Amino acid sequence: MFNFSDFGDMGGGHSHGRGRAPPRKPAADTTKFYEALGVSKTADAAEIKKAFRKAALQHHPDRGGDPEKFKEVSKAHEVLSDPEKRALYDEGGEEAVSEGAQGGGPGGMSDIFDMFGMGGRGGRGGGSRVRRGEDVIFPLKVTLEDLYNGCAKKLRLTKNVLCQPCGGKGGKGGKDATCRDCKGQGVKMVIRQIGPGMIQQAQVHCPACKGSGSVIAEKDKCTSCHGEKTTKEKKSLEIHVNKGMKHGEKIIFKGEADEAPDSTPGDVVVVLQQQEHATFRRDGANLFHKHSLTLLEALTGFSFPLHHLDGRTLLIKSEPNTIVRPGDIKAIRDEGMPMAKNPYVRGAIYVEFDVVFPSEKQLTDSAKKVLKQVLPQPSAEALAAAAAAQAAAASHASGDAAMSDANGSASVEEATLVTVDFEREKLKFEQQSREDRAEEEEEDDDPRAHAGHGQPQCRQQ
Repeated sequence: MFNFSDFGDMGGGHSHGRGRAPPRKPAADTTKFYEALGVSKTADAAEIKKAFRKAALQHHPDRGGDPEKFKEVSKAHEVLSDPEKRALYDEGGEEAVSEGAQGGGPGGMSDIFDMFGMGGRGGRGGGSRVRRGEDVIFPLKVTLEDLYNGCAKKLRLTKNVLCQPCGGKGGKGGKDATCRDCKGQGVKMVIRQIGPGMIQQAQVHCPACKGSGSVIAEKDKCTSCHGEKTTKEKKSLEIHVNKGMKHGEKIIFKGEADEAPDSTPGDVVVVLQQQEHATFRRDGANLFHKHSLTLLEALTGFSFPLHHLDGRTLLIKSEPNTIVRPGDIKAIRDEGMPMAKNPYVRGAIYVEFDVVFPSEKQLTDSAKKVLKQVLPQPSAEALAAAAAAQAAAASHASGDAAMSDANGSASVEEATLVTVDFEREKLKFEQQSREDRAEEEEEDDDPRAHAGHGQPQCRQQ
């Protein structure tokens, strides 16, 4: 956004009426600015801007350049980048520009800051850039069933739209109430000299209109929007969730966000948020399901119903003559999530099995006898080794251990297993390991810990 100077009657600098004006300066004087930038008189706006950027970088005082030369190229760019001023300059040199542009400020200086990333506006004569409104992000909670089957949902929103009676002007009958101070831009450029040959430019909100770009008297305000330029409108958007869409995927409604004068509205962006499911966990096009079996089912076979996301019930049966072990994973092909690009192609359902063993109370003595008769027995070698160890332990308990040791036999003692929380046990291991390392470091730092070690000492005579 640039603040153009008010040139008033642009013909004021010409003398085509009665009485000839004093002779213009020689034509050679109309090439000074072109020579300062190093371009020809036929150079277009892009060439002039490119040449100015290069010259400004070379002569900028902050980069060790000549302040006077920097002022010269800045002045040249100010004139040549403005079509009106350039026309005056080509006709009559600097004098014609001074006569025609009364009160002209150093508008061309703003491009210096554009060049260093501090402006963000286009060059003079290039037209103002249309602003774009902000997008509105709306998280939409969906179930896994919604993503599996596809669905349509309604989104009701209230947004700002341009006032129809005033056409977004804010004044009665569409009366334009553009702020004269900032020319409707809402901001003004303030240029300060901070040192010899050094200037600073800042963009501030226009104090006259408080950044709105317009000043409307109370009596002239539109009766519909009361000078706000926009009104509220309720709208309903229909969101189509396609089969196979994923968590975090976006559905965009172009230009459905708030409207504002002199800007294009942003988008309404709907972001899918999948809720946690009680039965399935999704990974891409595949579904994962955990199922627990009793030990009897794991050994002898099983069947169970699985309620699918589309309302069907799948009867899951084990393969004949197979045993399921804890952690086994089996697949059901073509029953997973639909592919987003081809919903007729589906992934798989993976079932991860856990085997639940019977409790101590469930295993009575009679049940144990039956199991010993049915289940495979340990090998003969294992039974023999266990019997020998049991006999040795009984001998040790009766006081014959010394005799057994004297005969060369190993001593055998009974050891008792206890149930532990292994996660807590690991914490104990880590704590003990840290304490051991700390003690070792203390010993390494203590010179007394090394007394008597290392090289032999000389004996005193």
